[in-house]
Amino acid sequence: MTNQPIIELKNVSKVYSINTLETYALQNINLKIEQGEFVSIAGASGCGKSTLLSILGLLDVATSGQYMLSGHDVSGLGRDERARLRNKEIGFVFQSFNLISDLTVYENIELPLTYRTDLNRNDIADIVNDSLEIVDMASRKNHFPSQLSGGQQQRVAVARAICGGPSMILADEPCGNLDSKNAEAVMQLLERLHQGGTTVLIVTHDPKSALRAQRYVELFDGQIVSDDYVSRQDRQQVLTTVLPELHSADI
Repeated sequence: MTNQPIIELKNVSKVYSINTLETYALQNINLKIEQGEFVSIAGASGCGKSTLLSILGLLDVATSGQYMLSGHDVSGLGRDERARLRNKEIGFVFQSFNLISDLTVYENIELPLTYRTDLNRNDIADIVNDSLEIVDMASRKNHFPSQLSGGQQQRVAVARAICGGPSMILADEPCGNLDSKNAEAVMQLLERLHQGGTTVLIVTHDPKSALRAQRYVELFDGQIVSDDYVSRQDRQQVLTTVLPELHSADI
């Protein structure tokens, strides 16, 4: 890790206004995340965790406050600037996979790379194939999403997230649509990416998934109510509750 946080939020709030009614989705969020950390953002539905992830991922902007990404203030960036930065620096994994149904596995991973002006066709092909190898989906690269299981689709989504060499992976309920075996395999994949040096943030309502991270941030009514590191004992207790066969899940 370096002394420069990859993420620093200062008094970030998000307000939705409907007629004269204002609703705070986030209130005065202060948060620092160092490079290489594995952080879970947890809380009940409606607590603001997905809104927070959208702001961190430059999909949305805060109503007030400052967002520093790798030391650069990105609070005032326009839509096009955010899109360019997002494409290069941030990888997303969504609960619903968000794969394009009429594109093959290869084409789904390739698509975000085609917007990169610093890559040629050969570079893109190498990156896509390497990403497929990492998630063990190379043999399915010519399949369409409808021909894959849910777990396989999420593996493809992870490959798409990592293909551009992002500074961080943001995962929004990555196991929400998966059974226990596939969920465990995806969590193991995210853990391996973290062990390789990638910053990983997951949003989850599942305490077991949340405690797999190094650090646990809990939101309630748009505010951070807890932010602490997960002890080795807590993490080990979660892992020992996972059935042995889940560790060799074939997805």
